[in-house]
Amino acid sequence: MYIMRTNLIILLVIIFCSCGRKSNNETSNDGSIIEINLLSKPGPSLKKLSELAANVDYIPFQTIESSLISSIVRKVVFKDKRIYILSGEEIMCFNMDGKFLFKIGNKGRGPEEYTYLIDFDISYDNKFLTILSRNKLLVYIISETGFTFQRSITLKDPAPYLVNLVPETNNVFLSIAPWTGTEPSLSLLINTKGGIIHTKPNCYKYKLARERNYQALNEMIAYSIKDMVCFKEEFSDTVFCVDAKDNSFKPRMILNSYGTLTTPGIRGGLESIRNNSIYIANIFETSRYVFYLYFSSDQTQNRYLFDKTTKTKYKLDTESELKDDLSGGPNFNIEFMRKYCSGGKLFLLIEAMNFKKYVAGEDFKKAHVREPKKKDELKKLADSLKETDNPILIVVDPKE
Repeated sequence: MYIMRTNLIILLVIIFCSCGRKSNNETSNDGSIIEINLLSKPGPSLKKLSELAANVDYIPFQTIESSLISSIVRKVVFKDKRIYILSGEEIMCFNMDGKFLFKIGNKGRGPEEYTYLIDFDISYDNKFLTILSRNKLLVYIISETGFTFQRSITLKDPAPYLVNLVPETNNVFLSIAPWTGTEPSLSLLINTKGGIIHTKPNCYKYKLARERNYQALNEMIAYSIKDMVCFKEEFSDTVFCVDAKDNSFKPRMILNSYGTLTTPGIRGGLESIRNNSIYIANIFETSRYVFYLYFSSDQTQNRYLFDKTTKTKYKLDTESELKDDLSGGPNFNIEFMRKYCSGGKLFLLIEAMNFKKYVAGEDFKKAHVREPKKKDELKKLADSLKETDNPILIVVDPKE
């Protein structure tokens, strides 16, 4: 009887540790797990920027021949008072005043070049740039004047499409999309020589009932928050984090869908889409908030904000537009894409022409704001811009 009881206790401990779930909603970085009920009723919709933001700034990117932003900005990374943006096949670096510092655009087939710039990240200490290009990683040293090539790491198939540098380490986290259904792993941690440190076995394999018909860019979700890299695989309800101390993957957040998540069978074409199925399209965090977006089976977008401090869930309007009642600027549209959240800040870009048009309009003139001085600064900024200038970066600091 004693042996049976001991075995039962050990089994329960194993199950508890493997699941990593707790009934409470603790949200600190002490190892406790955040739990969000996706199907619960939210509180009131947020309408004003001041309801979630402590501050908002408008940064005009310097417009000179070498800093022209000529295409869609694919990603923004904020590190140590520098702003890095991926535009086309170039990564540009600006300071917090918008002054252009330097850029890299080494497209080509040479050892120091990339054929296609898929993704990039900056190290926690702002000393290294890592570029993901198909089946290789390129590492560059960051100085006060530019990027200097250091090394190239060849990657094996299947090729990853997201890269995140683990804070306070030299390790690299790679995300692989489940495009074939047979990938052995979708999440792996490697060192600076390309050696695999840790992998998470793919628990969501599937067979294709028909020829592959789509490849979406949000099937694997990965983001950084403070000293952690977090990730979620497509069919999982759990967000994991990379433990920098022991290189393990630990549960951080449970998105409780009560069994309604899209399944591998649906993805493979072997099952019909259920009427109540949910597809989680994106998640990102700041120190206080979790932003998440999911689609219902009828393609309805459901956008929410979860306050980790008050344990309150808020619904965001379909367009997610919040009135800038802090400075009177244009409505802030929360973009549910990882490229617009970095370093605990939210970003949005607005073309100079549209910004000038807004400031000249009646909505701006009649706006009642909490910080009149900032409204005056926006007027001066608009007057100083040309319609053909680089876009303005709107930077929101969420409440702590």
